[in-house]
Amino acid sequence: MNLCLSLYMLVAMSVSAFSPDEVFFQAHRGGLREVPENTLAAYRYAWSLGAIPEVDICSTLDKIIICLHDDTLKRTTNATEKQDVPVSQLTFEEIRQWDAGSWFSPEYAGEKVPTLEEVLAEMMKHDTASIYLDLKNVDLRQLAALIAKYDAAERIIFCHNKEENCRTMAEAVPGLRTMLWIGGKVDQIRQKFNTVADEGFKGLNQVQLHLHRNKEVADSIEYLMPIEFLQEAMQRTAAHGIDLEVLPFEFDCASLSALLDLGIRWFATDEPKRFTECLKEKAQN
Repeated sequence: MNLCLSLYMLVAMSVSAFSPDEVFFQAHRGGLREVPENTLAAYRYAWSLGAIPEVDICSTLDKIIICLHDDTLKRTTNATEKQDVPVSQLTFEEIRQWDAGSWFSPEYAGEKVPTLEEVLAEMMKHDTASIYLDLKNVDLRQLAALIAKYDAAERIIFCHNKEENCRTMAEAVPGLRTMLWIGGKVDQIRQKFNTVADEGFKGLNQVQLHLHRNKEVADSIEYLMPIEFLQEAMQRTAAHGIDLEVLPFEFDCASLSALLDLGIRWFATDEPKRFTECLKEKAQN
C-alpha cells in the first residue's frame, strides 16, 4: 500500500484536535530554499519561525570549525579563485574574503561563511534557540570542547548518518542530544533503521527518515516509503522513548497534513516558512 493513498485514508480517523504547538521542525541547512544556506542570516531566519536550524560543520586548514555543507566554496559563495579547492586546504582568512549570500539574493550581500563559535554565541543570546549540528569533517574532541565553552550542550542535537559518531558525542558531552539521519533507497533506509532499532537505539534521541517523492505518480505528492514501515518505525521509536523525524524533500499542505494525521510530530524541511503556513492552514480546518 503506498504512503500517499494510505495517509489520506487516515485523515478521517483523526480523533484529537491538532495544534501547531505540538510540532517541532528542523530548518534543513537553515532553510536552503528560502535563505542562503548555512549563514547567520539563515539561522536567525529559522529561529524567527520557531524552527531549529541545521548547521553543517567542517574544518579549515588552520582548524577553525566553519559552517558549510559542501567540500568547496563553489556552489554557495562568489569565490572565483580557489573555488574548487577543498576548504580543508584553505585558511579561515582565505574563506572569509568571499561572499556567501549575494549568490542567493542581493538582499543577503555581505553574508560570510560563519564559524561555529559565532553561531553558538548568537544562539546563546536567545532564551529558547537551539540547533542541529551535522558533522562533515571535524575533530570530535575539538567540537566537544567548543560546546563546553558555551555551556550549550542542552541546546544542541548532534546529527550524523553514522551511529558510532552519535554515540561518541553522547558519551563525550553530557546533556547533548543525538539524531541519526537515514537516507538512501527505501530498502537501505529500512535495513539501517531496523539495525539500530534491534540495538535499542543506543546513544540516540532521534532518528530521521528521508522521504522521497514517487515521481511516477503525476500531480500528486506520493512518497516511496510504505505506510506500514512508517507505522512500525513510530511504534519502535515510541517504545524506546525517542523521536521519529521525517524529511519530506517535497511536500504540499495536503501531504504534510496526512503525515501529521499519522501522528508524526518531528519534521525537517527546506522551506520552513511554507511549512509553518501549512501548519496554520491545518489548524484552521
